[in-house]
This record gives sequence, C-alpha cells and structure tokens, in this order.
Amino acid sequence: MGSLLLNTQTVIMCPHGGIVTHIPLTYTSYRVDGRPPMLLTDQYLISGCPFFSFMASPCFRVLWISGSVNLIIRGVPALTLSSVGLCQSASGIMQGPVIMTYTQTGQREPDEFTSVSE
Repeated sequence: MGSLLLNTQTVIMCPHGGIVTHIPLTYTSYRVDGRPPMLLTDQYLISGCPFFSFMASPCFRVLWISGSVNLIIRGVPALTLSSVGLCQSASGIMQGPVIMTYTQTGQREPDEFTSVSE
C-alpha cells in the first residue's frame, strides 16, 4: 500500500518550530482529498524559525530529496508522507529534516505507476 499523499492542508515544520509555506509552481486540476497536491518542484519557504547561533541562521526553505515514484503529476513527482525534505538556511546550510505534523488520511499514492498530464 502506498504512502499518504501530501496536499495544501498538510502542516510541515522545520526541526526548530518554524512553519513551512507551500507555494505551488505547477498548476494542476488534480486533487488530493479535494485539495491541490504538493509537488517536488514547488517552493517551500519557512517562517518563524527561532534557530540562530554563531554558525547558523534560521531555516529559510525546504529542499525535497525524494517524492513519489508511482504518482507523477504534469511531469513532477507528488510528495508523500515518506518523502524526505531538508531545511536550509538562507545561505544553503542544511539544518535538519522537515517534520510533518498533519496530513490528510484518505488518499494514498497508487501501487502502480500513474502519470497525470492534464
């Protein structure tokens, strides 16, 4: 059984408590549990990260390392609960993995390869 798909209702945080904001870059009418899906190449910006030290600054964005291998939407992998995202500072320093605190529970990635091209 595939992993749960992420949509715009998913709540993602940096390891320090900052909130991730999803900025879609690819339009699709495809919906995950009634909402737009989160895609690997969309932008994910972080606000409210309190992390600051001599060598590091607050988390700024998320770099996704992996997405779904079974669901491709307009040529871009969808994100799932098992996707790996790393938080970066504005200067590109990796500061830890994202934390997914909430996501929809109704729709999973398909068990077989599916490409949605509309």
